[in-house]
Parts: sequence; C-alpha cells; structure tokens
Amino acid sequence: MRLSLRATPRTDTEPGLTARAHVVGRRDVVTGARGPRPGDVLVVDRTDLDRATAQAAVDAGVAAVLNTSSSISGRFPTLGAGMLADAGIVHVDRLGARLLDAVRHGQPVRVHDATVHAEDGEVGPGRLLDPSRVVELQGQARSSMSAHLDSLTLNAGDFLKREHRLLLHGSGLPDLRTAMAGRAVVVVGAGHEHRAELRAVRAFVKEQRPVVVAVGTGAVVASDVGMTPDVVVLGGPEAGTDTGSGRGLPPAAVLRRAHDVVVCRPRGTADDTDERLSRLGVTPAAVRTAAAPEDAALLLAHHRGASAIVGVGLHGTLEEMLDGDRPGLAGGYLTRLEIGPRLVDATALPGVYAGRVGVRHLLAVLLVGLVALLVAVLVTPVGQEWYAAAVDAVRGLAARLPGALPADRLADLLRALPGGTS
Repeated sequence: MRLSLRATPRTDTEPGLTARAHVVGRRDVVTGARGPRPGDVLVVDRTDLDRATAQAAVDAGVAAVLNTSSSISGRFPTLGAGMLADAGIVHVDRLGARLLDAVRHGQPVRVHDATVHAEDGEVGPGRLLDPSRVVELQGQARSSMSAHLDSLTLNAGDFLKREHRLLLHGSGLPDLRTAMAGRAVVVVGAGHEHRAELRAVRAFVKEQRPVVVAVGTGAVVASDVGMTPDVVVLGGPEAGTDTGSGRGLPPAAVLRRAHDVVVCRPRGTADDTDERLSRLGVTPAAVRTAAAPEDAALLLAHHRGASAIVGVGLHGTLEEMLDGDRPGLAGGYLTRLEIGPRLVDATALPGVYAGRVGVRHLLAVLLVGLVALLVAVLVTPVGQEWYAAAVDAVRGLAARLPGALPADRLADLLRALPGGTS
C-alpha cells in the first residue's frame, strides 16, 4: 500500500506512519479554521464514511484517516472510502470506541499496517482499507442495496402523500421580495466542501446575473467566493446550531445582505428561530414542510418560475443521495423528479455554457481582420501605389514641421517601414 508523502517521517525503531492526531466528534465537520493540518492523522466516528468528510480530509492534506466505525458497512456503496483510496491516504476503520479513549487531540499517534499505537501503547487492530479492498467492499454493497431501495420506495410514497401540494403546486411557499420568474437560479447547498464547484460557476454568475439561493452555511461559502446570496434558506432545528456543523446559522452580516431569509419548519413543531433571527435584525419567512432545506430551496426556485436551476454541492446521483444515509432522501428523490430538466449540476455547467461574447472579443476580432486586410492590400500593385502616395504625403508634411528630420534621413526611415519602396 502506498503511504502518503505528507506523513511525518518514520523512525527506524517505530515503523509505520507517525503524526499528530486530529480528533473530530460524531457531529462535527472536518473543515474550517480548526480543521486538520497537512500531515495530521484524522480520527473520526462515521458509519459509512460520506463524500463530504472524505473530500475535506483530502483537501486538508491529512496523512491518514482512522475511523472508529465501519467506513463501508455494506448497506450501500458509500463514496468516502473510494476518495481516500484514490488520494493515497492511509485508511483504517472498525477501530472501536477504544480509539477515542486512547487517542487525545493533538497527541502523536502511530499507524502501522492496520494497527494503531497511542502514547499508552497499542490501541488495537482495525481493518486496512487499501484500494483493492475498497473496490471489493463497494461491489458487495451494490449487490445488497435492494433492501435500501425498497425503504426508499416506501418513504417516497409517504412523503408524496404528506407533501404533494408543496411538491406539485408549491402550496405553502412564501412570497419573496426576490423575483425569480424567467431568471436563472443558482442553489448552493449547505456545508463547506464545494468551493471548487462554486468557482466553476463564477463566470456564469458574473455574466448572467442569476438569483443566488444559499442553504445554511452555504451562504458563507458563496459569500467567500464573491457570490452574495439573494435568498438564504435555513432548516428550523438546524438554524440554531453553530456554523461549525456546516448546516447552522450563517453570520449576521451574511443574513442581512440577503433580500430574503426563509426558515423551514416541520409541521406541528415550534422553535425559537424567529427570536434568534430577530435579535440579528432579520425578519424571516416560513414554510411548513418535512422536506430538507436544500429540497425546499429547489422547489422555491421551481415554483417561482426560474428558467433554469444550477445546483452547487447538491446530491445529484442516486449513489450521492444514498451516501451518508442523509435524512430526507425520499423528498430529495421526488423533488428532482418534479424539477426535471430545469436542474443542471454545477459540475456539468462548464461543458454546456461557453460564456457570453463580450465587446472586447468583438473588437479583437475586428482589429485582427483590419490588419489582415491591410497586409493583403499592400502586397498588390494598387496597394504599393497607395503606400508610395502615403509616404510622399507624410514626407512633405514632415518637411514643413519645425525641427523636422533632413529629407534623406526621413526617406531612409520610411523605406524601413513594412512595404516601403526605394
């Protein structure tokens, strides 16, 4: 197995990989100012390691990932383990709760094959997920995914029964100050892991001026790359959490710049989101729904007449939607069926949008054409006559100017020009 070159060099007496441990909790995200540093050993507790966590680990440049739980449980082909394998990051899972008891944040930890050693000694063996093992386990998970899909079918029927008015007709969606009818809308998902997708659509946003709808702390990521959200959609229970969760309440400055703030609340529940937002000087609109905030944002754009919807950081494929066993899977599946061809994934946008032709492009083409025409004319007999006449005219004008060059010197300079005659 290939060990990452980012790892701390091993010693002769202690084989394997030794580096500082960065421990994150079950509900914590890996990204942010307090995230891991290059070369760290990331310690997580994630059943079915999801794509977002793996991408954050790859972006941070960690040397290894240690998981107390099973990174591939076999329920469905989760994507995180494959991303770590492709990046050459050492990955050991099934280490158990003893790992969190033995490894402290910031302390050195050593990984040799599938065994982890802390300061107090050996923690215990786990399962080494090298690329061949990941491919094998993902293949087994795909073959056993039928039961998971059966559950999806049942949940989709229940969701459609409860939310068909919202899904099909937009009933319950609030009226917004932001006009979306006939305009393109960019929907930015929650979390911090899709900055590359945002950068890929910046040219589209700059040229087309679409409406930007951000979900949760996706508003922070969009603002960081220069895309100020027009609408921010928050989840009711999640709106009270901090921004470190990736789905919490964005900073007050970001919310105040938005024209509209929408809070999603499950029916029959109450929370103090309005009070918290009021203290920030923000008056939100509300929608009662069991749909996830990302799906509510998509339906909001769809039923308010968006001409096209570009999804950034959203779950596009079935495997991505199943990845991490995220809540609201049935709602996400049905939402995409309702939106249909209006939805374009941000990763596909550069391939279908070449950009608008600007004035500078037209001027450049015109200049090149004029130069080509001038050169073509100068090589003809008529062009030579015109050139000689122009040279004589310039020579006569220059001779009459105060401090003009002598005629013979001026003639030499004119003959040195392209197309000059003797």
